[in-house]
Amino acid sequence: MKKIIFKAGKNLLLAAACLTFVCCGSGKDFSTSQGMSNPWIDCGKDLDCAAEKAGFTFPLKMSEYSVRAMNNMIEVTYPLDDKRRVTVRKCGSEINGGDVSGDYGSYPICEEILLYECVPVTLKRDNNKIYVMYFGAESGYFSARCEEGMNLQDVKNIYDAIAQAEAPAY
Repeated sequence: MKKIIFKAGKNLLLAAACLTFVCCGSGKDFSTSQGMSNPWIDCGKDLDCAAEKAGFTFPLKMSEYSVRAMNNMIEVTYPLDDKRRVTVRKCGSEINGGDVSGDYGSYPICEEILLYECVPVTLKRDNNKIYVMYFGAESGYFSARCEEGMNLQDVKNIYDAIAQAEAPAY
């Protein structure tokens, strides 16, 4: 009897481990199917909606973009070119060491560079492409993520767009 219970318990544990791997390791969002609410609010192109939800502004506007927000974070997605889209996030407080990209993948190279010889930016990359960039600033923590990869000029352009959006208006 004890042997059968142990075997059944072992199989139950194995099934639970497999289910955990499938649900958590697939990259899919199972939160709504499991009764948990999705914290993101889709705001279309309405930056005021995003600011209301996040508790701060992020006036990063491109010609074609979409915005969504949750408490303490705004996310703007726009095309880099015909084949690549970039997702830029702003968070009001430091989480995950400043990496607010939401990309928890493993990259062979994680390095800090200085843009314009004075702005420390962390890059997650391989030998050919940059997939994530992030940095902290006075007005928050910022990241950019591109699944298809970016080059250093793309990183500079994204940084410049963020800096322009965050610059105080005089």
